[in-house]
Amino acid sequence: MKIVKITLGVISIFILITSCSDWSEKDKERYLNDCEKAKLDSIFCNCSLEKITTKYNSFEHAMRNENDFPEIFNACK
Repeated sequence: MKIVKITLGVISIFILITSCSDWSEKDKERYLNDCEKAKLDSIFCNCSLEKITTKYNSFEHAMRNENDFPEIFNACK
């Protein structure tokens, strides 16, 4: 559960910092950097990025559905 809380925090901050309306390569790189800065495994970071970008068509869309993140993160454990 601790990893989910940390990851939610990282993702939330990342989403708030960016104002883009889609998942550009730059956005994906930033996500991975922020995720790894939170001392999360790169395999987990890549898995969660893939699932989030597949499920949500933009940062804004993902932010509106932030309550779904624990399910996504649990799938990447």
